[in-house]
Amino acid sequence: MDTQRQLVDRLRSTFRSGITIPEQFRQTQLTMLMSMIQDNEEQILNALHKDLAKPKFEAIMSEIDIVINELHYAIANLTSWMKPEYAGTNLATKLDDCSVRREPLGVVLIIGPWNYPLQLLIVPLIGAIAAGNCAVIKPSEVSSATDSLMAELIPKYLSQKLSKNTGIQSIQNHSEPPS
Repeated sequence: MDTQRQLVDRLRSTFRSGITIPEQFRQTQLTMLMSMIQDNEEQILNALHKDLAKPKFEAIMSEIDIVINELHYAIANLTSWMKPEYAGTNLATKLDDCSVRREPLGVVLIIGPWNYPLQLLIVPLIGAIAAGNCAVIKPSEVSSATDSLMAELIPKYLSQKLSKNTGIQSIQNHSEPPS
């Protein structure tokens, strides 16, 4: 397993390669994330029940449905988010074409809390993917069943199906002490 420094360096290299910039790549990542949630809903519900004793209805409403809705919203709006937005001009810039162009920043760290271990881990990941960033995700050590499940599922759906190095990495909590 990579040390944290090697992991971040690898993700920065992935980001610099430009693989995360195209809209089609981002759409594919978001679609695969949707498939991950839908294909493994029962496993996710079991992990949430094991970690927090969440009843099925509550877990669906407070975790899974929110993530699915956020994914639908991101997929539907990604094209418009990527377009430059016209910015008004003043007297000094009247002859210029002024626009705001949103660009990804690089590598982001997403630290998941214990109380909503799926929703508050995956929803920021959706934003990071939609923005074209690479992400390191660190689930809560308190929610160990959800942590283990995400560490198992994310590489299956986001890394291996799309590319050898897609730029999403999970730090599993009990694997290696920080250096």
